[in-house]
Amino acid sequence: MKTKSKKKIGKLVLQQNLYGYLFILPAFLIIAVFSIYPILNGLLLSFTNWDGLHEYDFIQFDNYTRMFSDAEFGVALFNTLVFVLGTVPMIIILSLLFAHFLNRPMIGKKLFRSIYFLPTITSGVAIAMIWKWIFNTNTGLINSFLFMLGMEPIEWLASSKYAMVSVIVMSIWKSLGTNIIIMLAALQSVPSSLYEASSMDTTSGYKKFIKITIPMISPSIFLIAIMSTISAFQVFEQVMTLTKGGPGNATLVVVLYIYNQAFENFNMGYASTLAYALFFIILLVTLIQWIAKKHWVYSEVD
Repeated sequence: MKTKSKKKIGKLVLQQNLYGYLFILPAFLIIAVFSIYPILNGLLLSFTNWDGLHEYDFIQFDNYTRMFSDAEFGVALFNTLVFVLGTVPMIIILSLLFAHFLNRPMIGKKLFRSIYFLPTITSGVAIAMIWKWIFNTNTGLINSFLFMLGMEPIEWLASSKYAMVSVIVMSIWKSLGTNIIIMLAALQSVPSSLYEASSMDTTSGYKKFIKITIPMISPSIFLIAIMSTISAFQVFEQVMTLTKGGPGNATLVVVLYIYNQAFENFNMGYASTLAYALFFIILLVTLIQWIAKKHWVYSEVD
C-alpha cells in the first residue's frame, strides 16, 4: 500500500512539474529566440569579419586587438564616462530633492507628481526634438531668454564646449520621473517614530536628514544609482537625435559608435566586439557598486 501511495504521489508531482514546464515554455522560447540566441551569436560574430552581407571568416582575436588601438573608440569611451559622471550623481540628488518637496503637505501635490512623471512616459525621440528646439542657436528658448537679458547667444549643440552639457541636461530631465517616484516611496516608508525620538533629543532638521533619512532610504539610492549607471552607459537616442555624435566627436558615445560601425561601416564583427566590451565595462562597474554597497547601504539584517 505504501509503495502504491508513493508511486501515486510521484506521478502527481511529475504531472505538476510537467504542467509547470509547459506553462513557462512559451516565455522561455521567446527569451531563447530574442535574447539568448542573439547574445551567443553576437559573441560568435565578434571573432569574425562579417559585413552583414557576405560570408564571414574567423579572424580570432583581431577585432579585440583592433579595439585596444582604436583611438576613436577611446574618445567614445571617455565621452561615455563623462556622461555617466555628469548624469548619475545629479539624478540622485535632484530626485531626492524633488521627492522631499513632494512629500511635504502642499496644494496640488498629485498634479505636480503627474507633471514630474510625464517625461518618463513620453517618447525619447519626441523629447529630444523638443530639446533640440530649446537649444537652437537662433530661435531656441534658452537663447531667446539670454537675448532678452542682453547676453550673447550660445551655440549649445554646435559647440564642442557645450554639446555634451546639453545632452546631459536633457537626459537628467527625462530620467527624473521614475527616480522621484522611487525616492518618494522610500521617504514615505521611513518610520515617523524615528523622527519623533530624535525630536526629543532636540536634533536639528539637518541632522535628522543626514543621520535618519539618508541611511533609511540608502537602499533606494543604491537602486537608482545602479539603474541610472547602466542606463547612462547605454545612452543613444538623445545623442543620435540631438548631435549625432558631433560637433567633431564631442558627443560620440560608445553605443553610437557601435551603431556607426554596424550600420554605416558594415563592420558587424567589430561592432559585436565593441558591444561585448561595453557589456564587460558595465558588469565591472556594477560589481564595484555592489562591493561598495556594504559600506554605506543600510540593511535591517545588519
